[in-house]
Amino acid sequence: MNTINKIKRDSIFKRVTKYAIIILVLGSLLNCHKNDDDVVNSIENQLLGKWEVTGGTFLESQPKYLIFNSNNTVNFLSEHSLGFKANENFDYTVSGSEIKINVQGFFPFEFILEQNTLQIIHGDNALELTKNNSAPTSDDWVKKLSILSKGDPPSGGKVDIAFTYNKTEIVYGMGSAATYISLIDPETFTEVGSIETTKKAKVVEVENFGAPDRYLFQSDDNSNLVSVYTMNDGAFQFTLQVDNDISGMASANSDFLWVVSNNNEGSINLVNVADNTIDQSISLGYYNLYGMDYQNNYIYITDGKYLHKCQTTPTFKAVTSYEVSDFAMQGIAFDGTNFWASGFDDLESDYKLVKTNLTL
Repeated sequence: MNTINKIKRDSIFKRVTKYAIIILVLGSLLNCHKNDDDVVNSIENQLLGKWEVTGGTFLESQPKYLIFNSNNTVNFLSEHSLGFKANENFDYTVSGSEIKINVQGFFPFEFILEQNTLQIIHGDNALELTKNNSAPTSDDWVKKLSILSKGDPPSGGKVDIAFTYNKTEIVYGMGSAATYISLIDPETFTEVGSIETTKKAKVVEVENFGAPDRYLFQSDDNSNLVSVYTMNDGAFQFTLQVDNDISGMASANSDFLWVVSNNNEGSINLVNVADNTIDQSISLGYYNLYGMDYQNNYIYITDGKYLHKCQTTPTFKAVTSYEVSDFAMQGIAFDGTNFWASGFDDLESDYKLVKTNLTL
């Protein structure tokens, strides 16, 4: 072999060797990246499903269950000591041993995942969980309601509602700009009448009583007093008193009125209308409740987002919780067939009246 051919052969060999090394390095890098992706995917797949909380706290709260979904969202299912349930849904991402959960901004948490046990760690707090395929689904935990009709109230704000005794008009509590209590046609959502008052009656209730002189109960702004008027002529009758600012009322019958009050530590009170005494009081701690309605021996009460159906005997306890997607329920009332709610529509960024598909 002459010298020129040897030089050409050596040059070709070097180039081939160089390209082979580059291909091997690239292949190794790609394989490492693929392995990293496989590890992340494996961890995310292990997270998927239903987990039961067995101990610890999460940002000063303690949910009962976490459900990690395949769309990178997680449901936190929680329950108050009185049975009020909540279902909150957040986005999450996983990177290495860190999980970021979008609780009003993505908060980073460390986690330790070992087969069917999970720890989510934030500072000195660690939430401990065990995989539980028999845990309730989010839809079983809080029942979803649909909207049958929706309209604009005459004024906005966090107010309660009621129905006139013949169910033909909605009695709409006074928003911040209102100067009277509105009467609304539930078919057209138009204002068809008004009730004059000297109170700032955000909370209203019509007595569950068949006589024409049935009462209209009104709250006043930041007050623990219930002003009682007759519906037929608007004449003032007397005042009832509870222990805190009033946020909701529900007439059980002509003798008793349920009243919920919020301000620091709130309570639900059963008021004897005849002698202005409190026959029963249920402490709420710092859990706020709002609009109420009493039907078939159950109280239906909102917490600013959810609606809870509550038994009153032998002990007070929520037995079912409901939600309307993207709607924060404030007031609640029954038209004889369906429940209605007043509240804030997140999608329209405005206060609305809605008729739901919930019946007795």
